[in-house]
Amino acid sequence: MKYFIRFDLRKIPEEEAEVLICGSGIGGLSTAIYLKELGLNPVILTRGIGNTYYSQGGIAAAILPDDSPYLHYCDTLRAGRYLNNEVNTRILTYEGAQRIVDLERFGVNFDKRNGVYETILEGGHSKPRVLKVKDYTGREIYTKLLQKVRELNIPILEGELQEIITEECQVVGILYTEGSSLKFIRSKQVVLATGGAASMFFHTSNPKKVRGDSIGTAFRQGANVKNPEFVQFHPTVLENSNLLISEAVRGEGALLVNDRGERFVNELLPRDVVARAIYNQLKEGRKVFLDFKPIVEKGIKIEERFPTIYGYLKERGIDPYKELVPVNPAAHYYIGGVEVDDSGRTAVSGLYAVGECSCTGVHGANRLASNSLLEGVVFGYRTAYQIFLERNYLKIPEGYLNIKNEKEGDKKPSFDIAELKRLMWEKVGLEREEAGLREAREKLISWLEEGESWERTPENRQLYDILLVALCTVEGALSRRESRGTHYRRDFPEERESFRRDTVITKDFF
Repeated sequence: MKYFIRFDLRKIPEEEAEVLICGSGIGGLSTAIYLKELGLNPVILTRGIGNTYYSQGGIAAAILPDDSPYLHYCDTLRAGRYLNNEVNTRILTYEGAQRIVDLERFGVNFDKRNGVYETILEGGHSKPRVLKVKDYTGREIYTKLLQKVRELNIPILEGELQEIITEECQVVGILYTEGSSLKFIRSKQVVLATGGAASMFFHTSNPKKVRGDSIGTAFRQGANVKNPEFVQFHPTVLENSNLLISEAVRGEGALLVNDRGERFVNELLPRDVVARAIYNQLKEGRKVFLDFKPIVEKGIKIEERFPTIYGYLKERGIDPYKELVPVNPAAHYYIGGVEVDDSGRTAVSGLYAVGECSCTGVHGANRLASNSLLEGVVFGYRTAYQIFLERNYLKIPEGYLNIKNEKEGDKKPSFDIAELKRLMWEKVGLEREEAGLREAREKLISWLEEGESWERTPENRQLYDILLVALCTVEGALSRRESRGTHYRRDFPEERESFRRDTVITKDFF
């Protein structure tokens, strides 16, 4: 269906924005700042704090004298199993250092020693190129960008995107809810910066508000979804929680051991390898722990280097100086997303996407650690400039827009989000195979067919759009009959050169 929410634009209060940005992570905030610096007047719509705030590890960029963008590029291709969009990966790695300068210009204070960046090594990197602010890099970036947005008097609306309104495949605005009120913002240029969809799995590191449903919302309007089968599972999330224990902990020397005290994997291998190694230990009935002792033996004080992690471990009665820390893998980063070009443009005129909800192709089949924050600011910059260039070419009708959706429904869903999460974890998780994927597809299709008669509430719209993203993920996993990066098929355990190509799912796919 094109629209889920029932509406008539002639009867809804209307606002206007020169450019509307949905989302307030590093992608959305940086895009807004660059637009304002170009002389445009963006408006931000947000439903709250997203993943950027919770990012611990850091942001990767080749800034040291013995490093180079080319080495960063090569490391990114290697981690992505050579499925990366090479042009966009060059843009990411070669423009990254300039955007680091911008972040400092916007107020971000990266850790330095004697005036020199204090960078660390993370898994998959050949150089210690990850800039950090202790273990709360994302919080520092989010806070300083938000402060800059406020200094520039960029309006921020609290609300939730419900529908992207289009006419002849051209954006004319969006519907959003503020409390129980449905409102319309007319805008010819809309940027999605709403985060990824890893929260549709039972074990996840994502906060509850980051749901990935807007990928489905855009898909209904004709945006393509690219490489949805690639979902990165973070190896080390605190057992029975969504609290992530950063890659940087292993970078500083922490070891992974099982309940026999055995070390079973090189901790600095790419995340998909480490996550599956832990998953297989758990399948064998073992428990897995992070051992902080090697960090302590190096003379590093955990509470100073990792204050956030130390704080929430202590809150849960775990002393990393004395105890092993129980961990398990969890869905962390959605590598696929709305297909965009090198300037954030989607298949829908006037609709752009940045950050984790987009797929630029820079991560290939597996994201290199700490490249995601860099992607947000690098492509936020490029998207802002593209919006500026296109602003006079995009037109929308003046006066009342006679667009409405009169479809009704009176049914309630026969399942809840928890059931969807369990299905995705069990059938579309770290290890996949044909029978389980087909079972998941059959169930998702039946739920989507049921959704045609649901009540037209925002809650049901969210669930419907998450189902769309889940189905795209399953279809991608079924079509990729190989194992590559984060996508592991037990029935096709090897990479196959014939599958070194992107999966692009269009609205007409199903």
